[in-house]
Amino acid sequence: MRTTAVVIGAGQAGLAMSWWLTRRGVEHVVLERGEVANTWRRERWDSLTLLTPNWQSRLPGFGYEGDQPEGFRTRDETIAFLDAYAQRVAPPVQRHCDHRCSAIAR
Repeated sequence: MRTTAVVIGAGQAGLAMSWWLTRRGVEHVVLERGEVANTWRRERWDSLTLLTPNWQSRLPGFGYEGDQPEGFRTRDETIAFLDAYAQRVAPPVQRHCDHRCSAIAR
């Protein structure tokens, strides 16, 4: 496989970059070591909440749509938000990549 751009990680920054690359018509792939929002799933405390209100938490083409705009999203709500975003924008994510995925980046 040959591609123009490689994005490392399918967290909020990687998913947002994929959205912009797609919008500009740039062929790309997103390499992720686990699942979408992997760090949120595996490396965040269950009790974590964001420090910004929900209405401020948005990604390109996708914002908060709930009934608590002044609330603060939990870890699990953040994971759900990122999953919903990934479903909506359908980035070309290669999941469960390790050192063998480096061939894609060449």
